[in-house]
Amino acid sequence: MIRWIIMLFVSAIGLSFVTQKAVNGDKVTTPPGTVLLKPGLYIDAYEISVSNWKDFAEGWLLGRENDTATYAAMLPDSLVWISYRQRGEEFIQTYYRSNSYNNYPMAGISYEQAQAFCAWRTDRVNELLARMPHPPFRSVTYRLPTEAEWELAANGKLDSIKYPYGYTGIYSLYKGDSVKNFNCRYPDDDSLRVGQRDIMPVSFSIPNQYGIYNMIGNVGEMIAEKGVAKGGHYDLPIAYCTVKERMSYKSPNRWLGFRCVCEVVTAAPFNRKNEKPKKRKPVKGFSDQ
Repeated sequence: MIRWIIMLFVSAIGLSFVTQKAVNGDKVTTPPGTVLLKPGLYIDAYEISVSNWKDFAEGWLLGRENDTATYAAMLPDSLVWISYRQRGEEFIQTYYRSNSYNNYPMAGISYEQAQAFCAWRTDRVNELLARMPHPPFRSVTYRLPTEAEWELAANGKLDSIKYPYGYTGIYSLYKGDSVKNFNCRYPDDDSLRVGQRDIMPVSFSIPNQYGIYNMIGNVGEMIAEKGVAKGGHYDLPIAYCTVKERMSYKSPNRWLGFRCVCEVVTAAPFNRKNEKPKKRKPVKGFSDQ
């Protein structure tokens, strides 16, 4: 049962440890759900989705641990949707509860809840590593990115002064049409009668040169500094969605989400055949004992 739940989580975040081609052409093994940012540091290709959060809350806390108190504390604040367009009442009832939005960004959560998810994810992936005879890493740590790490990922290896959005332009050519690279408000939206932008799935947009989606627009992303978010969001004009732009928050919001970075604590592979896994100190509320 433990193995099934671990794999359920891993498959939702990403298909186990994957060998990918880095930007420089080298083949690298990446922790679940991530792409290589720099040696020893990886970042989620997508914003954390509603489905990812359900694996944490429903799948683990409620299903595995039967920890109803912690489960209740990890539920999102659905009232953040109350002023969302003309769909506020609908989203209050359906955004988290309905499977229709499983591939959308997790929103309505606090900084502390995001940190709890990172701690749980770290524990689960390290548990998976401990069961592997030839693990690619000894251990990993998932956490919120620092501002510098987030900006490194968002810049997409481009000059941030020349390319303030981490792309060579705010439009791309797709099947002969000019398409918007970011889910935020463009200057021509009014003239084209696009209206207000809506929150979109985590796989929306064209990835940057690292292979990362939605660093700009869709939802703002928490960083390690509490109260600071980056990347703009779907309801902001594009002028306020540059890589360098900062946003502030005091509580959960409908435009606020997050993604994790993964730090490889010890990267040297080794053979566990004759070694018993060390007993790890369990994370409070997320023990697998």
